[in-house]
Formats: sequence, structure tokens, C-alpha cells
Amino acid sequence: MNLKATVFFAVWTSFWCSVFNWIYVMIPVLGGHPWIMFVCLAVFFALNSGVKDVGHLMCSATCGVFWGQFDLFLMTLGAIMGAAAGFIPILVGTTITMILHIFFLEKTPVRDVPIIFAGVALTFATGTGFLDWPNIIGLWLSMLFGLVLCGVCAWGMNFGIQKFMGAE
Repeated sequence: MNLKATVFFAVWTSFWCSVFNWIYVMIPVLGGHPWIMFVCLAVFFALNSGVKDVGHLMCSATCGVFWGQFDLFLMTLGAIMGAAAGFIPILVGTTITMILHIFFLEKTPVRDVPIIFAGVALTFATGTGFLDWPNIIGLWLSMLFGLVLCGVCAWGMNFGIQKFMGAE
């Protein structure tokens, strides 16, 4: 990407991040964690995703929120395991998630393990508890909102590249 395209993309992304953040804080059901959008942006661009990928990333993000709950469930069972209380549930939950999504679901809309892991990590980062429905829904909607932002930013990147590549 040349300098003009990069500047356009940076301003475009910064503008829309500001707009989405402003809108986000006015929607209480999202749970008050606007930084979740930026986690989604990091995963989105690290995967080299584009506008066409937003749909399956949303499906995978939904799985991430589910697996976060599954891990919390395993940890409640693990509470009776003493020293292995965190080790065994994480080992089991992560193993199941990876095998299922990488091998069996690789050609489905729920194939994106990085955003699934983000959903699991965000479950813990936001303090969402097991069957804590208001926060579960808030996290899920926040991730979807963040992935819409990703699509808007990717569209701007594509536009900037088409408009400014070759023009220095």
C-alpha cells in the first residue's frame, strides 16, 4: 500500500472507530466494553480478512462466546479437582474446540479459530460468568458490532487501494 492509500485507510479506520465507539457507549445492552471492537479489528486484520469474511467471522465469534461458557462450566466441575482445577478444564475445552473447528468444521462458517479464541478470552476479560445472560448477550453483540466495524474498515482499505495505488 502506498502512502496515500495508507493515509486514507488510517483516517478512514480512525474515523469509523470513533463513530462506532460513540454509538457503542449509547447502547447499554452491549455491556460497556467498547474495546472489544478493537480486539475484533486485531484478529480481523491479522487473518488478512476482507469484507467477504465478516459473515463467517460472526458465526465463529458466536462459537467463541459459547466455548467461553463451556470452559466456565468445565471450571465449575474442576473446582472439585483441587490443584488441577484450571489445568484439566482448559486442556479439555481447548482440545475439543480446536479439533472440532480445525478438522471437522474447516469448510463451514464456524472455521475461524482465532476469533473463537478471542470470544473465549473476552469471556474471561469481561468478567462474564457462567450463565450470566446479560453479559453473555452483551459480549456476543459487542463482538458482532466489532466485526461490522471490521467490514467497514476493510471496505475503506479496498477503496483506498483502488483509488490511490499507483498515485504517489
